[in-house]
Amino acid sequence: MKKYLMVIVMSLFAFQAMAQVETLFNRARIIGAFGGPMIEYSQFKGDYITSSGGGGALILDNFFIGGYGIGTVDIQRIIDNGDELELEIGHGGFWLGYTYNSHKLIHAFGSVKLGWGGIDLRIDEEGYRADDNIFVATPEVGLELNVFRWAKIAATAGYRFVDGVDNLSGFDNSDYSGFAGTVTFRFGGFGDWKKARNERKRNRRDRDRYDD
Repeated sequence: MKKYLMVIVMSLFAFQAMAQVETLFNRARIIGAFGGPMIEYSQFKGDYITSSGGGGALILDNFFIGGYGIGTVDIQRIIDNGDELELEIGHGGFWLGYTYNSHKLIHAFGSVKLGWGGIDLRIDEEGYRADDNIFVATPEVGLELNVFRWAKIAATAGYRFVDGVDNLSGFDNSDYSGFAGTVTFRFGGFGDWKKARNERKRNRRDRDRYDD
């Protein structure tokens, strides 16, 4: 658990450093909000599975803070002994993020998801069933595209840390932890026009100083 908490702390410090403010949100203003679906491709025992869900948040200048929920239902695969395995994973919690120059067509996007949830495992041939509560931390970075003023698409790569897998026979935390690639769709009001306007003002000031 300590290493996951360290990842969380480092992620928050990274967001703070990028913003170049005295504290994380002390000068931030609410300029918009969004919501939308997300699709995640992540590792499971060396293979890849697909999860889907959604989230929403308030936008505070370049930051956003909100919540998410995501799950994979009825993963069916054949395990080593030939039995059919059905697996359900779900988790949700806080979603914190940062976008740099979000009014530009393509710009940097980063976030961290901190959630709690559960895993339900069934092996039909053996009549085996078990479940576990888990903690999940997923830091990610990537690029975002402005499709419309009210719609954005982000593609990110990160790592999903899972902790709490204790009761599932033959599985541990490492089976659920691994690379995660996510496609996020965000719809709402982003306040980008304010950022574009402020950039134009700064450019005019710079030109005026240069002309003087």
